[in-house]
Formats: sequence, C-alpha cells, structure tokens
Amino acid sequence: MREFVTHTNVVNSFRVKDTNFTRERKLPFWRVAVLILRGWKMSIPNKINKFFKALGLLDSIPTASAFCQAREKMKPEFFKALNGKTVELFYDNYEAEGLIKRWRGYLLWTVDCSHINIPDTAETREKYGVQVNQYGVEVVQAQVSFLCDLLNEITINSCMGSTTRSEKSFIFDEHTKYYRGDVLAIYDRLHTDYSVVAFHAKKGTDFLIRCPLKNTFREIEEFVKSGLRDKVVTLKVTEGQRRFVEENDLPTEVKVRLVRVRLDSGETEVLMTSLLDRKKYKVGDLKWLYGKRWGVETYLDRLKNQLEVERFSSKKLIGIEQDFYAVVFLSTLESALSKEDEEEVVEESRRKHLKYEYKINKSVSYSALVDHVIDLLINRDKSPEEVVDELSKLFKAGRTPIRPGRKFERKNLTPSRKLRYHKYKKRIWA
Repeated sequence: MREFVTHTNVVNSFRVKDTNFTRERKLPFWRVAVLILRGWKMSIPNKINKFFKALGLLDSIPTASAFCQAREKMKPEFFKALNGKTVELFYDNYEAEGLIKRWRGYLLWTVDCSHINIPDTAETREKYGVQVNQYGVEVVQAQVSFLCDLLNEITINSCMGSTTRSEKSFIFDEHTKYYRGDVLAIYDRLHTDYSVVAFHAKKGTDFLIRCPLKNTFREIEEFVKSGLRDKVVTLKVTEGQRRFVEENDLPTEVKVRLVRVRLDSGETEVLMTSLLDRKKYKVGDLKWLYGKRWGVETYLDRLKNQLEVERFSSKKLIGIEQDFYAVVFLSTLESALSKEDEEEVVEESRRKHLKYEYKINKSVSYSALVDHVIDLLINRDKSPEEVVDELSKLFKAGRTPIRPGRKFERKNLTPSRKLRYHKYKKRIWA
C-alpha cells in the first residue's frame, strides 16, 4: 500500500494537470493524500501542525492556504483507487487463508443508495441538485451508491451522483464491472427492474430482489393475488425497457422464482430470485438471505454517525468528493485490517462461554486507524507489520458485546432535526 501511494505512475494518473506535483515541495502528492485522510474532523491549521509534528518537520510547516491549493491538484478518484487496491488485497490474502465468509459458496453482495447532505454552494446546486424536505427547507444533497460485501463487511465500490439519477444507472454505469460469477446480489424494491434481472441472466450471476406488491410486473401482482407461496414465472421485457435491453444485448425474457415470506414485523413480502431449485434453496433460506441485507443499513449508519461522512473540510466540489471517497476508503481499510482480530474476538468469547459474543467496537477501531494512518502509509521508520500489530492490539482491546434481538425504531424527523451538513470549524480533535 505504501508503494501504491507514492508510486510515480499513480501520482501521474491522479494529478489534475501534468504540471502538478512535479517539483519537490512541502506538500508532495502523498502528503496531501494522507493529510486528507488524517484530519477531516479538525481545523486545517491544526491538522497540518499535528501532521508535520508526527513527521518531525516542525521547521517546514506549510500554510493552510498552501494545503487548500495543493488538494485542488489531486483527483478525488485517487481515494477510489486506494479503496480498489485494498479490496483486491483483501480478497487475495484472505481467500488464500480461507477466511472469506460465504453462504453456500456465494459472496453476498448488495447495492444501496442514500442521500448525504453537502455544503450549499452554486457549484453543488448545479451538479447535485436541491431537495426540499417536508418542512419546506431547501437542502443540497448528493445521491451516493455503494456496492458492499455483506458477510465480509467491505465496500467494493462507491460513487456520488445527482439526486435525480436513477438507482439503476448506478448499477450499470458504476458497479457491474465488479460483479463475478460467485456473487449472489441482493437488492431492495427500487431495483425491481427488468433490465437488472436481464443483466444477471446474461452475466450468469444470481440475485434476490424484494419486490413491490403493487405497480410492478403483472406476474408479481398475479402471484400476490393467487395466495401461492412459491412459483416460477417468466418475465418478458416491457415496452418501456425494450430499447435499453436491445442496445445492451440483454435477453428479452427471463425465468425467475417468486416466493412469499412473512417478515418478523408481520408484513408479507414477495422475493424474486434466480435460485430456481426449491429443494436446494427453501423459502426460509431466501427470507434469511434478504434479512442479511440489513448489514448495508448498519454500514450507512456508521458512515454517517461514526465516520461523519457529512462533515466536510471543503466547500469546493473537488474537496467534497475527496472527503467522501477518503472516508469510504478508511471504512474499507478498517474492515480489511480488523478481520482476523474480529474472528479472534468472537472465537475467544465462544471458548470462554461468555454471556454474549463480542465484536470489535467500530468507534474504537476507526479512531485507532486514523491515528495510525501516517505510520501505515508513509512512515518508513516502522514496517507495515509493526503498525498492523499495534492496531491489532488496539482493535482487540476495544470490544463490545453483541446483544441478539436488539432493535431500534426509526425516529420521525422534526423541524429541529432538519437536514443539514456538518461543518468542521472550531473542532480541535481528530
């Protein structure tokens, strides 16, 4: 990872202009990158001072203005590339050790979208759009989409777009290039779309979708009325999607399985899947599979409330996107580094027959990772193994019990909790 951050080809690929980062200065590419990762929660002068103190370069501290100018020379996609490199190493290393979690041979992946609040400027309004909440308050939001591995708690890809963009477009434009044959993709109702089903049929990857009960495919509505619990039907392309399907050489009809399940809340839902074998994949299995999708909601909660993805250190588009992709990368890096420690903590709690199983406290592990990101990525005085060993001890020291059956009701918004973005000014801690 250190070689990736400082490699000349990487720097050349992710600088805005060919003339950027060509001379030896106080803020070369790799220092700017780590500064963005290291301190988005504190004021710029404070994070620069702490950073250069950690490097032992108190006589070479640049100004906040110099940092702000330097970060405009770095493409936000650099942090996406860092995330991709981490994911690649994660699967390669843990697959070899047999530590990748699967369900009957499948990796359980999901796609989910959310809205995040961003600074209100003319630039952000033009690129991302304005939303009006139920209290008539205008807010600027971006729509963000994530491709996540549910069992291994890692984000394969993420992207930002306008709130007017369809969720389907994120799948086809951003995520499908990462799909592989051993993936079972799990979707919510907004992805009940013929082109999504047809894509999976052509790709040969399996899927599970929670379907709306009304205003959907005729076959689904008829299944709801029939009272049947399990049925295989053939979906045909709708006229509205025929052009897209033909342009992308997708099949015009696909055989799928519909099952009726009762959720713990008492609601009845219909799931659509490519897993047609009733003996191998029972209705209860499919219900369990869809329940695993809750993991992405937990991830989004951590991203917003623990990693504070909506607290930006810049109001400019390039800075906002850098901050977003940097936070996603940190969450992925934490998952990759803590995986073995998580396994050890769970195993220890089982071995000792404790009342609860334990897991790593994400608040502790995120904080520890941010504190060690300099050592991990650019400190040549410590080997990566030494840094990982230190982090491992901190991760395992901060553990929390898993209390089964805990549920938290969704709170209704009030005018006092209106949508807003978080500003970092006057923050003095990392």
